[in-house]
Amino acid sequence: MARIAVVLGFVSLYAILWFRLMGRDRREGRRRRYEWFDPLIELLKWRGIFEYLLPILHRPRMALVVLEGGICPPERLLRWTAEGVGMAYGALLVCWLLAFASGNLAVACIGSVAAGCIPVLRARDLNSQLERRRQTLLMELPVLLSRLLVMVNAGENVLRALHRSMDRQQAKGRHPLYDELRSALAAMQRGESMNLAMEEFGRRCAVPEAQLFAATLLMNAKRGGDEFVPALRDLTRQMWEKRKTAARTLGEQASSRLAFPLAVVFLLIVVLVGAPTMLMM
Repeated sequence: MARIAVVLGFVSLYAILWFRLMGRDRREGRRRRYEWFDPLIELLKWRGIFEYLLPILHRPRMALVVLEGGICPPERLLRWTAEGVGMAYGALLVCWLLAFASGNLAVACIGSVAAGCIPVLRARDLNSQLERRRQTLLMELPVLLSRLLVMVNAGENVLRALHRSMDRQQAKGRHPLYDELRSALAAMQRGESMNLAMEEFGRRCAVPEAQLFAATLLMNAKRGGDEFVPALRDLTRQMWEKRKTAARTLGEQASSRLAFPLAVVFLLIVVLVGAPTMLMM
């Protein structure tokens, strides 16, 4: 009986939040497209629950700032939090339904622990996306520098060389490095100073190597091309060395990830080969 009451409580709470949200929108004359996690946004806003969670959400917010172009308004963080809470809520409801159907309370207990881990796993996934983005930027930056060095040595203007590099990459698809560079060049075309545009470029990339690249471009604007080409050549060499190091690290990580599956396969083979012998003894 208690399990039925818990399941009905979960369903009733979700339904109450839906009716409250739709009723408020109807009173205010608003029409909009609803998302499945919108009732959880209402729950987080209730009695300032979201404000209490803000210190815990600082690191996910910083990750969202980097992943979404340098901006993460409170509404975006609230939506991300509501999605995580909604997934945990749904997992909790499913586990209690299974516990009710099977008559086993252990299913509900294990499911409750698993549901509580979902927001933590979402935060870890954000960190993984951030690391993948950093690796992508680090692997592409020496390629951009090499193109830029060749064009500048051929007498091309730096900004025009950057535009040509972006046009060349656009045919291959989107890339975070070129997206941020395109935003910086667009800001300069709107009249923003090169200093501010390139500083913003380095901040949005959130990679020290990209900030060093921005500083090198600013040196060209301040001191002229005589010192720029040697500095660009030296930076290109450094970036290729870092790319080699990053590629070596990725290879080591891939081999270490394969170690556990290979060990499991080896144990399975030992069991399959040794089991008939053991049964015949």
